[in-house]
Amino acid sequence: MSNNINGDNMYIKDIMSKRLIIGSITNNLAEIAIMMKKYDIGFLPVSDQKKIVGIITDRDIVVNALSNNCSQNDIIDKYIVRNIISIDQNKDVGDAIKLMGEKKVRRIIVTDSNKISGILSLADILSISNYKDLINDNLQKIFEINRNDDLFKTEIDEFYL
Repeated sequence: MSNNINGDNMYIKDIMSKRLIIGSITNNLAEIAIMMKKYDIGFLPVSDQKKIVGIITDRDIVVNALSNNCSQNDIIDKYIVRNIISIDQNKDVGDAIKLMGEKKVRRIIVTDSNKISGILSLADILSISNYKDLINDNLQKIFEINRNDDLFKTEIDEFYL
């Protein structure tokens, strides 16, 4: 059974972003933040020479770097995520949605013969309507948060507008 309304498969290569902005392992946090602002992105693959060695997100900068008293001059090497999630560009978009749900991510690197060819984001997928049911089935997984509600107990009526 196809996920697509007209019965055709829709391939990742048809909707992925092909204009890549790549950070370098030698960039510092300020340089990465400036790149993210300039290109209005929150996800950067990180290279060491010509090899992608990880990714860094705007959330990584805030949660992992700033919360650990980093300096804007700190090299990003210790803040990147090295577990790279990727998928082949010739796979069906439905495969990407399932992978995003399984890995709880909103963006994945797209490859062609083990070479990076693009990035697929949840926003790219949401721009097409052919996968609504599959998207709905996986959105909860993607955005699932592991919370420890016992750590933050605040009574609602303690705050005013």
